[in-house]
Amino acid sequence: MFRRPVLGPGECARCLRCHSVLESYAAFSPDAWVAVVIGAMITFIIANAYPVATLFVQGTGQAATFMNAVIVTWHTGYPEVAAMTFAAGFMLPVVHLCLLLWVLGPLALGRLPLAFQGTVRWIDRLKPWCMVPVFLMGVLVAVVKLSGVASLKPGVGLFATAAAAVLLTALGKLDSSKIRRMAHDLGLQPPRALLAKPPSPALLSRTWALLSAAVILYIPANLMPVMKVNSISGPSAHTIMGGVIELWQMGSWDIALVVFIASVFVPMVKMLTLGSLVWLTQKKSKNQLRARTHLYEMVELIGQWSMLDVFVVILLSALARFGSLLNIEPGLGAAAFGGVVILTMLAAMGFDPRLAWRRAGHRRHLSGVAQEFEH
Repeated sequence: MFRRPVLGPGECARCLRCHSVLESYAAFSPDAWVAVVIGAMITFIIANAYPVATLFVQGTGQAATFMNAVIVTWHTGYPEVAAMTFAAGFMLPVVHLCLLLWVLGPLALGRLPLAFQGTVRWIDRLKPWCMVPVFLMGVLVAVVKLSGVASLKPGVGLFATAAAAVLLTALGKLDSSKIRRMAHDLGLQPPRALLAKPPSPALLSRTWALLSAAVILYIPANLMPVMKVNSISGPSAHTIMGGVIELWQMGSWDIALVVFIASVFVPMVKMLTLGSLVWLTQKKSKNQLRARTHLYEMVELIGQWSMLDVFVVILLSALARFGSLLNIEPGLGAAAFGGVVILTMLAAMGFDPRLAWRRAGHRRHLSGVAQEFEH
């Protein structure tokens, strides 16, 4: 429990125990957030209605939208990859935007929305799974990969996706606690937030199970091809590291570095870090509890960026469809890698860093006001 402070511009309140941010100064009113949500909706509709790019091979053009990429992936025999990308790149962002508008619209008019409690809870649940910024980076990687093979023209959808990604990143700052504080500041009385249950030690076994499954899938994800290329020079298959090496040899070392970090480095670090956090919690370690809490927050934050390679593959599959001249299809490695991303995200979300503090003996709240300020 803590007494809520009055914050000025540039200030934030932190917990004295774990240094997690409790609240930061709110510069936007509900009216401003409604404008951002509507802007995100408009740009997102344009991003999906128009092609992100058009590929030209020997005078023949092939345009692709996000939905084209999903449909092509489904018809090539990889419905699980298509379903993952459709959910993360379209369906969940749409639902997330609708829920935000449902809550912020009435708040802008000075009243509470219906089903306030359940809506803000679902906003928190959906936020990590909305991956439009990751898809934007996937488009850029696909453009670089194809630039040496054929002529590629960016489409209206690419610029709209960039605008939507910026707005959705800003909306990612909104969570249930921030929305609840907006309602309080307006003089409204939202339903009291449900008290979080004490973390159960059973979380450790569940996290280990999800991590173990991710490690098992990570092996075929790296050994099997994530995409297959058929061209006039013959068929070829590309693994994740093969794609990184190809980008490096093309001279795009910066893009190669991005793909390596997102698709190789981040999943490995995430699995190793999360495993270490769970193991230290099991051992009831009291060492570096604050650092471990912030490390967990970082692991949870970077998890969705591992989906980069899956987005690249489905977009390449939609753009490069020229029969015997050039044809790209997803491989089994893409499906396995998508499974790794989902399992590691579920493992991170299922682990509760409070358990590390409880098992280390911190079971009572600090007395007094648990807050401090940063400028």
